[in-house]
Amino acid sequence: MTQLLRVWATHGYHQNFRKLLNQGIYNCKSCSILRYSSESDKLEKVTDDIPVKEMKESPVIFSKGKRKPVSKEMSPVSTQLQILSAGLEKRKLQLYVEKWFKDHWFTSSKVEFKTVDHSESSKVKRSVKTAVEGGKKRKKKKTTKTQPGEFNVAEASQRSTPQVDKEQIKDISIEKIDLNETYRKYNEKVKEERKAKESDRKREGASSVEDDRGSPIQKSAFGHGAQKLGKTLSQLRKAEFAKDATAVKKKHYNEDLLSYIWGYVMGGKIHHAHSVLMQHTVKPEYEITEPQIFNCVLLGWARKGNEVMLTEALTQMKKFQICEHYDTFAAKLLCIGSRRTYNKETIRDILQQMEEMNLDIRCLIQNCEILTPRDASTVLKVIQSVDPDYSHLKSENLTTQHYSVPLLRDFNASPPEDAPNPLFQVISSSKFEENLQKQLKFEETGTVSMDSTYFANFSKKQEKTKELLVEQFRGTLTAAFKFSLQKYSKDLEQIWPFLNALKTNKYIDLMIKEIEVVAEKEYSAGYRKYQLGQSVINSIKMKYFKESGYLEQQKMIYKEYIGIILSKRNPNRCHREIWQSLCLEHTGKSTILPDYSFPDHISFKIGKFLYSLMNRHLKILSKRPDGTSHNIPVFCYASRDQGKDGRVLAFIQTHPRIKKMFMENSVMKCEQVFYPMIVPPVPWHGKQLGGFITFNSDLIRCLDDIRMELKYLQKYPEDSLHPVMDSLNTLGTCGWKINTKMLDVIMELFKKDAGSSLDLPPAKHTLPKPVFPLLEVKEMIESKTENEDEKKKKMAELWRKYFKMKKDRAETHSLWCHMHKTLSLAESIRDEVIWFPHNLDFRGRSYPFMPHLNYHGDDVRRSLFQFANGKPLGEKGLDWLKIHLINLTGFAKRSSNTERLHLANKLLPDIMDSADNPLEGRKWWQTSDEPFQTLAVCMEVTTALRSEDPTQFVSYFPTHQDGSCNGLQHYAALGRDQAGAESVNLSPFTHPQDVYSDVVELVEKIRQKDAEEGLEIAQKLEGLIKRKTIKQTIMTSVYGVTMYGAKLQIYKQINPLSDEALPSEFHMPASVYLARCAFKALEEMFSSARSIQDWFTQIARGMAKSCKLPTQWIMPMGMPVIQPYIKLDDDMKFKRDYNIEELLKFKIESRKQRNGFPPNYIHSIDASHMMLTSLEMYRAGLTFASVHDCYWTHANDVDLMNKLCRKQFVALHSQPLLETLSADFMRHIEKYQKEHPKLDKSHKQSVTDLRELVCSVPQKGKFISDVLQQGDYNPSQGTSP
Repeated sequence: MTQLLRVWATHGYHQNFRKLLNQGIYNCKSCSILRYSSESDKLEKVTDDIPVKEMKESPVIFSKGKRKPVSKEMSPVSTQLQILSAGLEKRKLQLYVEKWFKDHWFTSSKVEFKTVDHSESSKVKRSVKTAVEGGKKRKKKKTTKTQPGEFNVAEASQRSTPQVDKEQIKDISIEKIDLNETYRKYNEKVKEERKAKESDRKREGASSVEDDRGSPIQKSAFGHGAQKLGKTLSQLRKAEFAKDATAVKKKHYNEDLLSYIWGYVMGGKIHHAHSVLMQHTVKPEYEITEPQIFNCVLLGWARKGNEVMLTEALTQMKKFQICEHYDTFAAKLLCIGSRRTYNKETIRDILQQMEEMNLDIRCLIQNCEILTPRDASTVLKVIQSVDPDYSHLKSENLTTQHYSVPLLRDFNASPPEDAPNPLFQVISSSKFEENLQKQLKFEETGTVSMDSTYFANFSKKQEKTKELLVEQFRGTLTAAFKFSLQKYSKDLEQIWPFLNALKTNKYIDLMIKEIEVVAEKEYSAGYRKYQLGQSVINSIKMKYFKESGYLEQQKMIYKEYIGIILSKRNPNRCHREIWQSLCLEHTGKSTILPDYSFPDHISFKIGKFLYSLMNRHLKILSKRPDGTSHNIPVFCYASRDQGKDGRVLAFIQTHPRIKKMFMENSVMKCEQVFYPMIVPPVPWHGKQLGGFITFNSDLIRCLDDIRMELKYLQKYPEDSLHPVMDSLNTLGTCGWKINTKMLDVIMELFKKDAGSSLDLPPAKHTLPKPVFPLLEVKEMIESKTENEDEKKKKMAELWRKYFKMKKDRAETHSLWCHMHKTLSLAESIRDEVIWFPHNLDFRGRSYPFMPHLNYHGDDVRRSLFQFANGKPLGEKGLDWLKIHLINLTGFAKRSSNTERLHLANKLLPDIMDSADNPLEGRKWWQTSDEPFQTLAVCMEVTTALRSEDPTQFVSYFPTHQDGSCNGLQHYAALGRDQAGAESVNLSPFTHPQDVYSDVVELVEKIRQKDAEEGLEIAQKLEGLIKRKTIKQTIMTSVYGVTMYGAKLQIYKQINPLSDEALPSEFHMPASVYLARCAFKALEEMFSSARSIQDWFTQIARGMAKSCKLPTQWIMPMGMPVIQPYIKLDDDMKFKRDYNIEELLKFKIESRKQRNGFPPNYIHSIDASHMMLTSLEMYRAGLTFASVHDCYWTHANDVDLMNKLCRKQFVALHSQPLLETLSADFMRHIEKYQKEHPKLDKSHKQSVTDLRELVCSVPQKGKFISDVLQQGDYNPSQGTSP
């Protein structure tokens, strides 16, 4: 091109101008000034009677020599303009420029052309010719001046053409180039080269076949054909996946582009967001189909009142034929609202357009997905200026949505009006306001500081050293972060918006916090990178929510919600409906915080970038043994093999010096998400809506970062999860307090390292250091009496002992750190009322958010909790406390409740002594199976007995009712197995049955018979088969334990036996023998259970092998379940944003699917029973908590809870569960057959066999579950701890 183009535009793009510069048709010798007329849709000459300042579109200028460019500041143009066609194809110019103005956005650009001198003429000719012959691809020069995300048009154009001196301007003339002829010759040349290469390859392939007969075929046409014939199944699945590759890439392209633009919008950089949008509208990689990509930019400009840029974005939206929706019209109205005066005619036109498109004006604000609360108030004022009666709020509250699941029809009836509210007076109004401010601060900062219970005497010198090191880290990271953002990087460009949305010190705070987190223990490196990136995303969302008015609105509705659920009168509605009613009343929507989710790979890349900064720049000074100093990195990495598929995972931890400095500190830091809430949680009302106040959480906790379980829920309607959400809300609103008496006892034992016998881990310094016996090894090596084989065996044994000591010490220290954090957490909230928001695993089992301190923990942690609301013991409350105490001790497995109560009264002196002198008395409580929980009950019983009236004593203590081998209970109920039901307390008896003892009796009978027949191992085991020996095997048999696993479980119990009882060489054979006997006994007792379990296993195997699908079903509560056991190929494993349709096409881990389905289905049944009981307890106004199959309530309410639990167990198993499951599988099989009509004969037969298997539901026994409602013992009244 003969001219040097320089453009000063508000927003310009490198690619646009490269495309313009690379056109060889602009070879002109004279001056031409044209303008595009939108009315005539063509180029027109600019004449004298059209002043430049009245031009609506920018002119295109072709200048020659020193002619001055036209600008809008000049007087009317005096020069008559002509189109000089010498050396120029007029029609091509006209067509191209018309298209340019239509497709691009030159609306307010200042354009100037300068010509180059004759000395540069030859270079220009060569550059033009190269551009024509070589296509449009040119190698970009590297530069560090242009920052990622910003494109300097002037620099881009300078890189594209030679620089010129302003003073050296001369006339030049370039010959005309025939483009068509050039392109034709170029294409012919390319075709000839391809034919030559193809013929060469064929000759090489033929020669390799002829010369290497019998040898593997070389790379040739024949070789490729043979490889195609030998495709594996995984390759065929890849080919099937590739068919939809374009659609998938298109979807990902739109998602990534929306996330990129949203990052700029949330960071307040709407100009950058607009620039990115315009860049992708010029030449998008794929078709833009997501309307919100345009709408978020439209709303950004509307907030600023920039009508010009808004119109520009709307023009591009029409170009891509994207229909305007509610958010689009909201942006138009919001732009009008930014002015001082409103144009009512324009407003009416916009509303009229909505009506023409069948969009309900009354639903405008409700249906806008990205309209903020502050925007909504402005839009409301604009509409009311022409329609004063307009309102987006609904006058009526949210109507009660009935459950659609047949099992829950009874819950659709109104609850009793006289039911008490268990949350009444749990926390005072003033205390709530104080705690709310604290909770909001915790969520904003992301961390909570607390005092250590062990390192209370941290010296000032150590504290000062830590502060200086942290300040040094801050300075280093700040400089590195700012410098890194100035360097161009393609990877950095992808996350550029998210690295500029916050202040620099916020990113530094998050990195310092990450060091403190990793200092606690070793983590997977990929997991921590993802979590760090997620912290950045959450901080950006928090900032945007705060600036947009979301948080202010959320706080207002939250306070009103708390006022309702803490009132004296029971609200008679579930918490979800209360929340949604308040949202509709105030905002017209059923939720406040929008569900803005970004692809997971963005979080991972952000975390990866921040970790790269820390790895490169954070060093600490260390001294070598020779006295010299050197810098060592803060983080240490280690790689480990994971599984048999060759995967290697990187693990990260801090340097031991950093770990010691951060952990052995008087002040500890805890991540906010791991700290109990000091106000009630927001109720679950969406798949990712609920939990904390200022940010959203996931309803389903996922096994890995692929999040297949959560994505699977997107296929199903929201109301299918309402019963599950309501149950979780019941558990989440249960208030708790720390049992301070128990906390003091445990802390005293922990500080003195005196609780080893009670499963309190000792401190690391009290454990012996593992030392390798070097002297013994040296003597062994020098010894000449032993042969080499014996030396090797002894050496290997010494190494095993050494590594075992090292491993045991490390594991004990890990347990100690966990207990240290638990006790520090408990001490920090010892006087607070706390709450635990809950979520689910993929099977439907509920868990609290907080892993360190919760009532789902071990004996020590459970003993620390009591209800926040108390209740008088009443007539039977004290008796239930005593029975609960005996249940915890494990002393009377088969005794009736009356006998247990009698035993408790007999042991009252020991009970009171334990309560009064837990550490210096007779210590009877330490003989219990659950010592710390037993001590807690001892204190409660003693305090109640010493009160004036035990029936009026207000007890806060939770009384447990634990299931007896709950998995076998559900199997027996599913198969209507009479014998099995009697063994697990499903039939009424005066005394509870103990299934473990029953199995031991059967195993003993089998052993006696084998011993009589002369089997040596059976004879050796006489008198050694105890309940404890095979209890774990019985308990896990229903959860799919294999013979190998059962053998190891029993070996763990037999191994401590002395050689006198059983010689060591018989330990493993005895374990194998007892495992077989236990499985045989279980088959005799639970014949129906075994047949059902086999049916489950065969179906899961068939679904994986024949249909290539993971096992999927609907749990009785209506929640869809999928087993997320899939295997990603090596080239796909690190991608994090697959949708569920893509994930279902990956290879299935058939072994995990097969072994996992029986236990997972039983877990889902057990979870359904717990949820039914929780909903029933909430309707009755009772406090309820659950640890899976162990139900907790006040002592006075145990009788009622048992009745409701029994009722819901019967209701659950009265449903045709197996038949429903069979129908679910049939739907999946039929869908697979419909999608794959052309299966080969063997494959088709396997699917047919699977259909027959699914239809053949196992036969059931004659047990009638209605007898449950007549007995004293029920599924939750077993005695086995």
